[in-house]
Amino acid sequence: MEILNLTQKLDWHPTRRWRTRELTKINKVIIHQELGEGSIENVNRYHIKPNHMSLKGCPRICYHYGIRENGEVVQMNELSHIVWHTKGQNTNAIGIMLVGNFAGPGHNTGTRDPSKAQMDSLEELVGYLLKSFNFTHQDLYGHYHFGKPACPGYIVQDWIENLRNNIVLDELHLVQVEKSIVEIQKRLNHLGYGAGKADGIQGVNTLTAIRKFQKEQQLMVDGIVGPQTWKRLLTLTA
Repeated sequence: MEILNLTQKLDWHPTRRWRTRELTKINKVIIHQELGEGSIENVNRYHIKPNHMSLKGCPRICYHYGIRENGEVVQMNELSHIVWHTKGQNTNAIGIMLVGNFAGPGHNTGTRDPSKAQMDSLEELVGYLLKSFNFTHQDLYGHYHFGKPACPGYIVQDWIENLRNNIVLDELHLVQVEKSIVEIQKRLNHLGYGAGKADGIQGVNTLTAIRKFQKEQQLMVDGIVGPQTWKRLLTLTA
């Protein structure tokens, strides 16, 4: 795929530089949104000045790749650079940022949806990276998996979850089951969690059942049937 390489062109912080890593340390890809309506160059200028992430400023823009609204894919840092995009995951993750402010959980109403060109480029870039590093869809994450609910927004989150759940759980010898609210309700009810009528509507009873299931299974209690919750639900109702 075509990637515009700006690793030698974007400005650096006057004194700070990234630590580096061996590429063998990389084990995941994490997707973000800008949560603004700037440009890659503007985000870079913001990051190298004192900001909410570092009072001293960051060495450079805190992602490896960016995708502009027109779909252009830009590489901003070397993959060997340990950039500061996701707390606790920077040493072993690749960070991708989509330019824009997209609606997401946490009262973030956004200003637009990701463009079709962005989503097409995201699919191509993620496919390229997963193949290059011999990763599976389970090695793909959104920032919301690590404590930032609004990032990268509802549309991209749904895209990530569809990819992550489109697998056969070979180790459990399970066939793929399409995840839907009805299917979730049926399986929760089968386990005695009282999700209510399997009508495809995620009301209070269904949300309460999901949270109760997550708590008893020692999963993140967020009311979202993400990859781990869905996999556990499939396992227990196989």
